[in-house]
Amino acid sequence: MLSDALEWILIHKLGVSNVLHILDDFFIAEPAPRSACLTSLCKLLCLFTELDVPIAPGKTYAPNQVLEFLGISLDSVCMIAYLPPDKLGQARSLLENWQKRSSCKLKELQSLIGVLQFACRVIAPGRTFLRRMIALTCGVKQPYHFVRLNSGFYKDLAMWELFLKHWNGISLFLESEQTPSPTLQLYTDAAGSIGFGGYLAGQWFQGLWLPEQNINQKTGISIAWQELYPIYLACCLWGSQWTSKRIVFFCDNESIVQVLNQKTSKSPKIMDLLRPIVLCTLTNNFTFTAKHVRGIDNGIADSLSRFQMDHFKQLALLASPLLCVIPSSMIQTYETVCIN
Repeated sequence: MLSDALEWILIHKLGVSNVLHILDDFFIAEPAPRSACLTSLCKLLCLFTELDVPIAPGKTYAPNQVLEFLGISLDSVCMIAYLPPDKLGQARSLLENWQKRSSCKLKELQSLIGVLQFACRVIAPGRTFLRRMIALTCGVKQPYHFVRLNSGFYKDLAMWELFLKHWNGISLFLESEQTPSPTLQLYTDAAGSIGFGGYLAGQWFQGLWLPEQNINQKTGISIAWQELYPIYLACCLWGSQWTSKRIVFFCDNESIVQVLNQKTSKSPKIMDLLRPIVLCTLTNNFTFTAKHVRGIDNGIADSLSRFQMDHFKQLALLASPLLCVIPSSMIQTYETVCIN
């Protein structure tokens, strides 16, 4: 595409390294002073003029510390991105109108998805809660055909309502580099017949499985669900410490690594845990990826999940003498959002 070629010339021939484009819209960022950004902008405009590339004067802005790009306002001083208030209000009002609907026309559902997709420009993890909405449009051929809304749709709608109710439309810029979990000393693990545990920079928690949390094919509780549960608890306990971070979770269960990276699962029970995890990333403005670690290298969390406290103290010399108490509100929030 022409835009790809133009970006390549700017980067490799003209030395404008901090440039990106989305379709035909170009964005440049440069460190202070302002003259550096102005020089890069002049290079871009000269290139476009020389190649007879059309320039829209109404969408071309001089260097500034607050700038709008693709409908999103970017502030390089406060390091934030935010939705215009009218767009945020539109999304909140729209969700209220969908609470009691059992069906809708295809074009109405597509309109809802479009509004939420716009919000995802600022809250990227929100895409997790669009997938089943989009799936409902598959196979529906005409805009006036009706679509029946299922339980999955309402669960995802509830997540959007919960987040937008408490969100002011502002997201902090994330750090450019991922923060590996060994640096955060983040470990979680589950022992199928015993319990679970988690450890973060001297803080730790553990617990025994309740009867309804034991592995049971009929209820959908699997070892994968059990491995995800302490990750959910760790996000709830320590997510507020990860603001603006890009976190890497290490897990010794490969299926959960895949679930966390794809942010989706075919298992309804696992999705019931994954939704509040992603909601925590939205609320606290952090992102995560997951990588597999061998069980032998996950000894701290493994000893916690098995209540092998002597071994835990040998491995975690800086551990606090007191465990982190898991507030009952975390379990209540999980039950309210995911089960009701």
